[in-house]
Amino acid sequence: MGDRVDLVLDARRGERLTVELPLTLRRPVEESARSLDLGDWVDLTDPIVAKGVSVVDAAARNDPPVSLGIFGGVAHRIRCPSSNAPDRGLRRELHDLDLACRHKEIRSVRAFLETVHEREGSALRFFATSGDRIFNSLGEGRRYRYHMLTAQQGAEVGLGTVDLLADEFRFCHRFDLRADVDEARAHHGTLSLATLLLAKLQFVQRVPEEGAGSVQERVLEPVGRHDLAIGPEAKDVQDILALLADHPLGEEPDAISPNRLAAVIGADPGLGHTVTLNLALLGRSPVLSAVPDPWRATIRSRLAELGALVARVAPRWRRSLFGGPWWEEVDAQPSVDGTLSVR
Repeated sequence: MGDRVDLVLDARRGERLTVELPLTLRRPVEESARSLDLGDWVDLTDPIVAKGVSVVDAAARNDPPVSLGIFGGVAHRIRCPSSNAPDRGLRRELHDLDLACRHKEIRSVRAFLETVHEREGSALRFFATSGDRIFNSLGEGRRYRYHMLTAQQGAEVGLGTVDLLADEFRFCHRFDLRADVDEARAHHGTLSLATLLLAKLQFVQRVPEEGAGSVQERVLEPVGRHDLAIGPEAKDVQDILALLADHPLGEEPDAISPNRLAAVIGADPGLGHTVTLNLALLGRSPVLSAVPDPWRATIRSRLAELGALVARVAPRWRRSLFGGPWWEEVDAQPSVDGTLSVR
């Protein structure tokens, strides 16, 4: 047993969290990794990767079990050797954990996340701040936010965000996650490779034309009279390129399914347009230019293959007469990531 201490969440509101330090896992993360049949190249020393692996394994061992699938940066670490390797230009720092579940299990999943630390150790302490509770009340039962403790350094403990989606990916574009969550165990605890790819390629954002200097490498095309559409940040480009470096297109278990891609893209002309623009952006990205061969050549080949697939299956794109956005504009949600002081 460690020491129980108070962490200050919000000094002005007197919001505190009692936690056991040091942060520990009662089941070694290596055992959880074996249960998910992870490759030995997955860097389990990263505390956020360790949390993702451990929480999905704990969910399967829960009584009764609950279904969770990982997406986002942690999923790319789990599925991609290139996201772990320090010499390919595709490893990036992790700050958050993204999870998906079935809406029909949402009460059980939330209860699991809020109590799993009691059985599995303080490293799996997930909690909602006052800001999270407001956010969660506005999510229509489809999106929830929690926070987690990352690593302890002296009198401070790192704080990271946990995003929980139920049934649906609902950001710039929407698609169904139910089959992915049901099959996550067969995919090493993550959503399918096709969905991981689409979750990154669906990103688009509008910025004023005069403020585009700092994001010039991300510009996709003009929107309206005075705005520009921009694509993913460098960290998300790294995740996409790692996926393409390590996985071919195909229907094999460790390949990116063209059938899954076609089913989602073929149902949404706007998504097809976004993906087309972002694939072109990836081809000229300085992140790709910095990737050494043979991975860079492999990525370029697979980008071309993806582009041909999208051109074949995407419905015909017709621009609005008013030149406005073809995506859902998502407001950035404030978070409280950073550090907490031990009192």
